[in-house]
Amino acid sequence: SILQWAIQGKLVPQDPNDEPASVLLEKIRQEKERLIKEKKIKRDKNASIIYRGEDNSYYEKFLATGEVKCIDEEIPFEIPQGWEWCRLNNYSDVRDGTHDSPQYVFSGYPLITSKDFIGGKFDFSKTKYIDENTFVEINKRSNVQIGDILFSMIGGNIGSMILITKENYFDMAIKNVALFKQYIYNDIIIKYLYFYLQSQVVNIRNTAFGGAQSFVPLNMLRNYLMPIPPLNEQKKIIEKFKSIDFVIQQYEKA
Repeated sequence: SILQWAIQGKLVPQDPNDEPASVLLEKIRQEKERLIKEKKIKRDKNASIIYRGEDNSYYEKFLATGEVKCIDEEIPFEIPQGWEWCRLNNYSDVRDGTHDSPQYVFSGYPLITSKDFIGGKFDFSKTKYIDENTFVEINKRSNVQIGDILFSMIGGNIGSMILITKENYFDMAIKNVALFKQYIYNDIIIKYLYFYLQSQVVNIRNTAFGGAQSFVPLNMLRNYLMPIPPLNEQKKIIEKFKSIDFVIQQYEKA
Protein backbone atom coordinates (compact mmCIF):
# COMPACT_ATOMS: atom_id res chain seq x y z
CA SER A 1 0.00 0.00 0.00
CA ILE A 2 2.84 2.40 0.86
CA LEU A 3 4.57 1.65 -2.44
CA GLN A 4 1.32 2.36 -4.27
CA TRP A 5 0.98 5.69 -2.46
CA ALA A 6 4.54 6.56 -3.45
CA ILE A 7 4.11 5.94 -7.19
CA GLN A 8 0.82 7.88 -7.27
CA GLY A 9 2.32 10.95 -5.60
CA LYS A 10 0.46 10.48 -2.31
CA LEU A 11 3.32 9.58 0.03
CA VAL A 12 5.09 12.94 0.18
CA PRO A 13 3.79 16.44 -0.67
CA GLN A 14 4.56 17.95 -4.07
CA ASP A 15 6.66 21.11 -4.30
CA PRO A 16 5.75 23.33 -7.28
CA ASN A 17 9.32 24.65 -7.23
CA ASP A 18 10.78 21.21 -8.01
CA GLU A 19 12.34 20.82 -11.45
CA PRO A 20 9.71 18.83 -13.42
CA ALA A 21 10.29 15.22 -14.43
CA SER A 22 10.31 16.26 -18.10
CA VAL A 23 13.73 17.88 -17.53
CA LEU A 24 15.12 14.65 -16.06
CA LEU A 25 13.73 12.60 -18.97
CA GLU A 26 15.31 15.00 -21.47
CA LYS A 27 18.70 14.60 -19.75
CA ILE A 28 18.28 10.82 -19.93
CA ARG A 29 17.40 11.02 -23.65
CA GLN A 30 20.49 13.12 -24.33
CA GLU A 31 22.75 10.71 -22.45
CA LYS A 32 21.15 7.76 -24.24
CA GLU A 33 21.84 9.44 -27.59
CA ARG A 34 25.48 9.99 -26.60
CA LEU A 35 25.88 6.31 -25.71
CA ILE A 36 24.34 5.36 -29.08
CA LYS A 37 26.75 7.61 -30.99
CA GLU A 38 29.67 6.07 -29.09
CA LYS A 39 28.28 2.62 -30.03
CA LYS A 40 28.04 1.58 -26.40
CA ILE A 41 24.35 0.74 -26.81
CA LYS A 42 22.10 0.11 -29.80
CA ARG A 43 19.38 2.48 -30.93
CA ASP A 44 15.96 1.52 -29.58
CA LYS A 45 13.49 1.27 -32.47
CA ASN A 46 10.58 1.82 -30.06
CA ALA A 47 11.97 4.87 -28.23
CA SER A 48 9.13 7.28 -27.54
CA ILE A 49 7.89 10.31 -25.66
CA ILE A 50 4.59 10.19 -23.76
CA TYR A 51 2.78 13.49 -23.28
CA ARG A 52 -0.61 14.88 -22.38
CA GLY A 53 -2.44 16.68 -25.18
CA GLU A 54 -4.62 19.76 -25.03
CA ASP A 55 -7.65 17.46 -24.85
CA ASN A 56 -6.22 15.91 -21.62
CA SER A 57 -5.63 12.59 -23.38
CA TYR A 58 -2.25 10.85 -23.24
CA TYR A 59 -0.33 10.39 -26.47
CA GLU A 60 2.83 8.51 -27.39
CA LYS A 61 5.14 9.78 -30.11
CA PHE A 62 7.61 7.26 -31.56
CA LEU A 63 10.89 9.02 -32.31
CA ALA A 64 12.00 6.73 -35.15
CA THR A 65 8.86 7.15 -37.28
CA GLY A 66 7.11 10.23 -35.90
CA GLU A 67 3.93 8.17 -35.44
CA VAL A 68 1.61 9.41 -32.69
CA LYS A 69 -1.12 7.37 -31.03
CA CYS A 70 -3.50 7.84 -28.11
CA ILE A 71 -2.69 5.56 -25.14
CA ASP A 72 -5.41 6.59 -22.68
CA GLU A 73 -6.45 2.96 -22.21
CA GLU A 74 -2.95 2.07 -20.97
CA ILE A 75 -2.67 4.78 -18.31
CA PRO A 76 -3.55 3.12 -14.97
CA PHE A 77 -3.99 6.25 -12.83
CA GLU A 78 -3.58 10.01 -12.80
CA ILE A 79 -0.27 11.54 -11.73
CA PRO A 80 0.46 14.93 -10.14
CA GLN A 81 1.56 18.06 -11.97
CA GLY A 82 5.26 17.90 -12.83
CA TRP A 83 5.28 14.09 -13.17
CA GLU A 84 5.58 12.22 -16.48
CA TRP A 85 4.82 8.76 -17.87
CA CYS A 86 7.45 6.84 -19.84
CA ARG A 87 8.32 3.31 -20.93
CA LEU A 88 10.86 1.53 -18.73
CA ASN A 89 13.36 1.25 -21.58
CA ASN A 90 13.31 5.03 -22.01
CA TYR A 91 14.22 5.45 -18.33
CA SER A 92 16.60 2.53 -17.94
CA ASP A 93 18.53 0.23 -20.28
CA VAL A 94 16.66 -3.09 -19.95
CA ARG A 95 18.70 -6.11 -21.01
CA ASP A 96 18.95 -9.77 -20.13
CA GLY A 97 21.67 -12.40 -19.81
CA THR A 98 22.42 -15.48 -21.86
CA HIS A 99 19.69 -17.98 -22.72
CA ASP A 100 22.15 -20.77 -23.51
CA SER A 101 23.25 -23.54 -21.15
CA PRO A 102 27.05 -23.28 -21.06
CA GLN A 103 29.54 -25.90 -19.95
CA TYR A 104 29.77 -25.66 -16.18
CA VAL A 105 32.98 -26.00 -14.20
CA PHE A 106 33.73 -26.93 -10.59
CA SER A 107 34.96 -23.43 -9.72
CA GLY A 108 35.16 -20.20 -11.66
CA TYR A 109 32.79 -17.29 -12.25
CA PRO A 110 29.24 -17.61 -10.84
CA LEU A 111 26.44 -17.76 -13.42
CA ILE A 112 23.57 -16.06 -11.61
CA THR A 113 20.05 -17.24 -12.46
CA SER A 114 16.66 -16.44 -10.94
CA LYS A 115 17.13 -19.04 -8.20
CA ASP A 116 20.30 -17.37 -6.91
CA PHE A 117 18.69 -14.29 -5.31
CA ILE A 118 15.56 -13.81 -3.26
CA GLY A 119 14.39 -11.18 -0.79
CA GLY A 120 17.06 -8.75 -1.97
CA LYS A 121 19.93 -11.12 -1.09
CA PHE A 122 22.08 -13.64 -2.95
CA ASP A 123 21.80 -17.36 -2.20
CA PHE A 124 24.73 -19.38 -3.56
CA SER A 125 23.51 -22.81 -2.43
CA LYS A 126 22.54 -23.81 -6.00
CA THR A 127 24.85 -21.52 -7.98
CA LYS A 128 26.72 -22.98 -10.95
CA TYR A 129 30.05 -21.74 -12.31
CA ILE A 130 31.57 -21.03 -15.72
CA ASP A 131 35.10 -20.57 -17.05
CA GLU A 132 36.66 -17.20 -17.90
CA ASN A 133 36.09 -17.39 -21.68
CA THR A 134 32.38 -18.06 -21.21
CA PHE A 135 32.18 -15.30 -18.60
CA VAL A 136 33.74 -12.76 -20.97
CA GLU A 137 31.46 -13.78 -23.85
CA ILE A 138 28.26 -13.50 -21.79
CA ASN A 139 29.30 -10.13 -20.39
CA LYS A 140 29.56 -8.64 -23.86
CA ARG A 141 25.76 -8.69 -23.69
CA SER A 142 25.13 -7.99 -20.02
CA ASN A 143 27.94 -6.65 -17.88
CA VAL A 144 26.59 -6.38 -14.32
CA GLN A 145 27.84 -3.29 -12.46
CA ILE A 146 27.23 -1.46 -9.19
CA GLY A 147 23.97 0.46 -9.49
CA ASP A 148 22.24 -2.20 -11.62
CA ILE A 149 19.11 -4.16 -10.73
CA LEU A 150 18.71 -7.89 -11.36
CA PHE A 151 15.09 -8.99 -11.88
CA SER A 152 13.89 -12.59 -12.08
CA MET A 153 12.00 -13.25 -15.34
CA ILE A 154 11.32 -16.97 -15.15
CA GLY A 155 10.08 -19.67 -12.78
CA GLY A 156 8.38 -19.54 -9.41
CA ASN A 157 10.03 -16.37 -8.14
CA ILE A 158 9.27 -13.99 -11.00
CA GLY A 159 9.70 -10.47 -9.67
CA SER A 160 12.39 -11.33 -7.15
CA MET A 161 15.05 -8.65 -7.48
CA ILE A 162 18.29 -7.38 -6.07
CA LEU A 163 20.01 -3.98 -6.23
CA ILE A 164 23.74 -4.31 -6.89
CA THR A 165 25.71 -2.21 -4.39
CA LYS A 166 29.34 -1.92 -3.27
CA GLU A 167 28.52 -4.32 -0.44
CA ASN A 168 27.13 -7.20 -2.53
CA TYR A 169 28.97 -6.74 -5.85
CA PHE A 170 31.19 -9.47 -7.33
CA ASP A 171 32.18 -10.59 -10.82
CA MET A 172 29.20 -12.48 -12.23
CA ALA A 173 27.42 -13.43 -15.42
CA ILE A 174 23.64 -13.79 -15.67
CA LYS A 175 21.23 -16.19 -17.35
CA ASN A 176 17.46 -15.70 -17.89
CA VAL A 177 17.59 -12.61 -15.66
CA ALA A 178 16.56 -9.07 -16.60
CA LEU A 179 19.19 -6.40 -16.04
CA PHE A 180 18.23 -2.76 -15.47
CA LYS A 181 21.13 -0.39 -16.15
CA GLN A 182 20.91 3.39 -15.78
CA TYR A 183 21.67 5.70 -18.68
CA ILE A 184 22.60 8.29 -16.02
CA TYR A 185 24.03 6.64 -12.91
CA ASN A 186 22.38 8.34 -9.98
CA ASP A 187 21.71 6.76 -6.59
CA ILE A 188 18.28 8.41 -6.33
CA ILE A 189 17.12 7.29 -9.80
CA ILE A 190 18.08 3.64 -9.29
CA LYS A 191 16.49 3.42 -5.82
CA TYR A 192 13.24 4.93 -7.04
CA LEU A 193 13.22 2.45 -9.95
CA TYR A 194 13.80 -0.36 -7.43
CA PHE A 195 10.82 0.78 -5.34
CA TYR A 196 8.68 1.08 -8.45
CA LEU A 197 9.51 -2.45 -9.63
CA GLN A 198 8.66 -3.73 -6.16
CA SER A 199 5.26 -2.08 -6.40
CA GLN A 200 4.58 -3.83 -9.73
CA VAL A 201 5.60 -7.42 -8.91
CA VAL A 202 2.04 -8.74 -8.65
CA ASN A 203 1.00 -7.07 -11.93
CA ILE A 204 4.09 -8.37 -13.72
CA ARG A 205 3.55 -11.91 -12.45
CA ASN A 206 -0.03 -11.78 -13.73
CA THR A 207 1.25 -11.05 -17.24
CA ALA A 208 3.64 -14.04 -17.29
CA PHE A 209 3.37 -16.61 -20.09
CA GLY A 210 3.68 -20.39 -19.91
CA GLY A 211 2.54 -23.02 -17.45
CA ALA A 212 4.81 -24.76 -14.95
CA GLN A 213 7.82 -22.72 -16.09
CA SER A 214 6.21 -19.32 -16.56
CA PHE A 215 8.24 -16.39 -17.89
CA VAL A 216 8.03 -12.66 -18.54
CA PRO A 217 9.22 -11.52 -22.00
CA LEU A 218 11.97 -8.90 -22.02
CA ASN A 219 9.98 -6.69 -24.43
CA MET A 220 7.11 -6.59 -21.96
CA LEU A 221 9.45 -5.18 -19.32
CA ARG A 222 10.95 -2.72 -21.80
CA ASN A 223 7.51 -1.37 -22.73
CA TYR A 224 6.12 -1.33 -19.19
CA LEU A 225 4.74 2.08 -18.18
CA MET A 226 6.36 3.95 -15.30
CA PRO A 227 5.32 7.21 -13.58
CA ILE A 228 8.30 9.54 -13.12
CA PRO A 229 8.28 12.14 -10.31
CA PRO A 230 10.62 15.13 -10.28
CA LEU A 231 14.10 14.06 -9.13
CA ASN A 232 13.77 16.00 -5.88
CA GLU A 233 10.50 14.23 -5.08
CA GLN A 234 12.14 10.87 -5.82
CA LYS A 235 14.69 11.79 -3.16
CA LYS A 236 11.91 12.64 -0.68
CA ILE A 237 10.17 9.30 -1.37
CA ILE A 238 13.40 7.39 -0.70
CA GLU A 239 14.01 9.34 2.53
CA LYS A 240 10.44 8.65 3.65
CA PHE A 241 10.93 4.93 3.08
CA LYS A 242 14.11 4.98 5.13
CA SER A 243 12.27 6.63 8.02
CA ILE A 244 9.45 4.04 8.08
CA ASP A 245 11.39 0.94 6.98
CA PHE A 246 11.68 -0.41 10.56
CA VAL A 247 7.92 -0.13 11.08
CA ILE A 248 7.27 -1.91 7.75
CA GLN A 249 9.63 -4.76 8.69
CA GLN A 250 8.01 -5.17 12.12
CA TYR A 251 4.55 -5.23 10.54
CA GLU A 252 5.70 -7.83 7.99
CA LYS A 253 7.01 -10.09 10.79
CA ALA A 254 3.76 -9.72 12.71
